[in-house]
Amino acid sequence: MASDIAAAKAKYAGRPRETLKILYDHELRNCPGKSIVGLELNYAPGGWSPPHRHAGATAVAYVLEGEFLSGMSGNPPRVYKPGEQFVELPGCHHTVSDNASSTEPMKAIVVLVVDTAVLKTEKGYAALVEIDEGWEDG
Repeated sequence: MASDIAAAKAKYAGRPRETLKILYDHELRNCPGKSIVGLELNYAPGGWSPPHRHAGATAVAYVLEGEFLSGMSGNPPRVYKPGEQFVELPGCHHTVSDNASSTEPMKAIVVLVVDTAVLKTEKGYAALVEIDEGWEDG
């Protein structure tokens, strides 16, 4: 397993990681214990994110610019273009999350519905992205 991760990490060596910007965070009064968080996700050309999950959240990604290569829970990766969206259900394993282009940036809006308690932990917003073991250092 460790050798598989090392080989996969070598593929991404030197490529830029994602950047995230919090756009909003609201507790949902009609769904006690839940919050909705909006993120702006940006990938520079060739950018990527390590395999991860979203703390039991439902996540909806909407592509604004560029092309988003996304593969989840053992399904083959697919490229999403501007105006397209996909859903990650609670527990979904996001195994491929890359900019499909090495020359153009990618931007998406990601909306998460998550347990408010997750956001109130010591990790705060960082708890929204649970990087797979062995990938923590990118």
